[in-house]
Amino acid sequence: MSAHRFSAMGCEIAAGGATPSECAAVEALFRRYDGVFSRFRPDSELNAVNAAAGRVVAVSALFARALAVALHAAAGTGGLVDPTLGAQLEAAGYDRDFALLAGTGPLVHQCTSRVRWGSVRADGRLVRVPAGVRLDLNGVVKSLAVDEALALLEGPGWVSAGGDLATRRPLTVGLPRGGSVALVAGGLATSGSARRAWSRGGRRLHHLIDPRTGGPADSRWEQVTVCGAGCVSADVAAKAAFLAGPVWLDERGLPGRFVARDGSIHENEAWRRGLARAA
Repeated sequence: MSAHRFSAMGCEIAAGGATPSECAAVEALFRRYDGVFSRFRPDSELNAVNAAAGRVVAVSALFARALAVALHAAAGTGGLVDPTLGAQLEAAGYDRDFALLAGTGPLVHQCTSRVRWGSVRADGRLVRVPAGVRLDLNGVVKSLAVDEALALLEGPGWVSAGGDLATRRPLTVGLPRGGSVALVAGGLATSGSARRAWSRGGRRLHHLIDPRTGGPADSRWEQVTVCGAGCVSADVAAKAAFLAGPVWLDERGLPGRFVARDGSIHENEAWRRGLARAA
């Protein structure tokens, strides 16, 4: 199936099975998300909310919805996927669009202060971020955009953003380090440190911050792929499992495939059962 492709939110977007008008709607949706949630656009709503930290502000319906999803993800993962890590991410060196980020440089400082997502207050479209806290909603906004873009398609289509995928038709999807899997419907997402990484002070750093330390996670995994009912659920679970490992997924019955830093591949019990049923 041919796909409509374009770039937004720092990655390639593809939509399959979409009419020309649906392709235009999908593209407009992703560009709107980019304008609202980008950390690197001075006029983004995210930066306006962060600049007002300590005060109650009114936000758009889209921002309120994404923040609610992010806070729900934090609660569901015990804080492993935390939307209040913006300052920690910037302190690690990810302070500009990744395409403009220098691959190497000095380690300026590391923000190790503890953050608590539960201190963010949201009541409808009224939001209060604690003083000194910077939101970063990229833990959910890309996958949320994928799910919402798929909902714009009337037929059995699919939408992918940087490898995160949601589909209503069977697809064969390539996996990190080779191989593929047949995805009948739902979402598939990969999270890891393989792509968005840089060096500071001779240390390799990446964009997945461990809220328990305030710095880039020291995980034995390079990439984690999870299958879920939708892209958001798969993406949130993949980020949490990057920190917590296969047992975290097994306890929740979620299929996951782990690529270790040495290149070895581990499939959790739920993933193996899914493959066995398909066979």
